Amino acid sequence: MKSTTKVLRRVAALVGAVVTAAALTLTGASPASAANYYYELPYPAGESYLVTQGPEGTYSHVGPYNEYAWDFGLPLNYEVTASQGGTIVYSDWSPYWQNGIEVIIRHSNGQCTHYAHLNRSFYWPGDWVPQGRIIGWSGTTGASTGAHLHFQVINCNTRVGIPATLQGWTPWTGTRPVSVNHYA
Repeated sequence: MKSTTKVLRRVAALVGAVVTAAALTLTGASPASAANYYYELPYPAGESYLVTQGPEGTYSHVGPYNEYAWDFGLPLNYEVTASQGGTIVYSDWSPYWQNGIEVIIRHSNGQCTHYAHLNRSFYWPGDWVPQGRIIGWSGTTGASTGAHLHFQVINCNTRVGIPATLQGWTPWTGTRPVSVNHYA
């Protein structure tokens, strides 16, 4: 059963890649080319969640690896969505125990988005996911004091955080940004 599911996921990813290639041939542009540095909020459209810690937060968002990260107060086992389309480069228990289960997605701009403390991830490295696709469930794995999503844009090679905006602005601690990230 497990291997059948894995094969079906790979076939679905291949079909998605073929459809994307056909669309690129017709349009002549990358799906994210107009908005390479535009990231949606990592949860479903129309919903808002408290930013429990924003960039340069004093609790754990210090130092080069986390200083530009956001913690969103998502409930346990809630939908976490890709903020931009891309290829899964990591999806499992992190080699850094503090992150718990994590997903890292490489985007067309060469940068990655990082989703940490998940209770479950749904895709394998090499899978392509469109913006808005549910990639996992929020959780409290790793060094977490409660259910939430740790999200950031990172350098794919070094895992160092990169300054970024979400939907065109930088949500700060205490805000409740409303997502426009539609399902894919």
